[in-house]
Amino acid sequence: MNKLIRVLSATAVLPGAALATAGVLENGWAGRLPDPVATHWNSAPNGATPLGAFTGVCLALGAVAVLLLATTAVAALRRGRPLPRLTVGVGAGFAGLPPAVLLSVLVANLDAPDWHAARNGAVVVLFLLGAVVLGAVAALVGGLPAPPVRETPGDRPSVGLRPGQRAFWSGRAANPAMLWALALIPVAIAFLPAGLPWPTAVWIALVGAVVTALTYRLSATVDAKGVTIRFGLLGVPWRHLGLDSIREATTRELTTFGDGGLGLRFNPVTGTTAYKVRGGPALVLALESGRTVLVGVDDPETGAGLVNDLLAQRITRID
Repeated sequence: MNKLIRVLSATAVLPGAALATAGVLENGWAGRLPDPVATHWNSAPNGATPLGAFTGVCLALGAVAVLLLATTAVAALRRGRPLPRLTVGVGAGFAGLPPAVLLSVLVANLDAPDWHAARNGAVVVLFLLGAVVLGAVAALVGGLPAPPVRETPGDRPSVGLRPGQRAFWSGRAANPAMLWALALIPVAIAFLPAGLPWPTAVWIALVGAVVTALTYRLSATVDAKGVTIRFGLLGVPWRHLGLDSIREATTRELTTFGDGGLGLRFNPVTGTTAYKVRGGPALVLALESGRTVLVGVDDPETGAGLVNDLLAQRITRID
């Protein structure tokens, strides 16, 4: 099956079909539902929302989630990046949450004379399990793991820098999905029958968006002074590695949740520090101290080659 068809089937068709089904059922059940409908339970219904408003928000959230998931996945595919099954599955399951919540609320309110008489909201668990199943199917259909990386011992990248020449390299990476995920997840939870109160959800979404805005981008630069790594919109936190602290540079593929996950991660056992906002190609810096620094940015081959050429120009020791 064509890769693009697989990715679109997993990220657009499957969650989109769940969203469309929820919309069709709501329209068909409109005459059998009270208005407003119970949308929050604490053993018994204790909160209600107008049917039209609740349906509209759920469908809108679902449409936004499907659109962002599909566009992000297609963009990664066109850039030649892997799409791990876990990433695709989590994304599709998240996109399936709004229709799952909508259907669970509709079923609990179906044929009730008013929202106070709605059935127990525990039915939401069944629909959330449905979202999990949807995610699992999407992972099998649209997951495109990276092929095994074949490493050649002693093969050090180079850009052919000649003595006396100057060069500069900059690599970047961004993960916009982190922004919308941390902003929408608290809002989605607020729609669960026993979810967060609205003020709490809004504050969590705002804090999550601000924190993510400061960390969702990553850049690395290489010049004659060494390698500089910067995070987020403000470029903080940042780290500079002088050439005298680097032994060699190579590249490798990173998985989305490998090496500790996204963000700034340190493994005290291996001595590896990872700077990541997404899975994919990364610059690997082997330090003189024996530690390793991983920087997940685009075009790391050029950056690694420039580091090695700069090191070769200043080497005076014999290994």
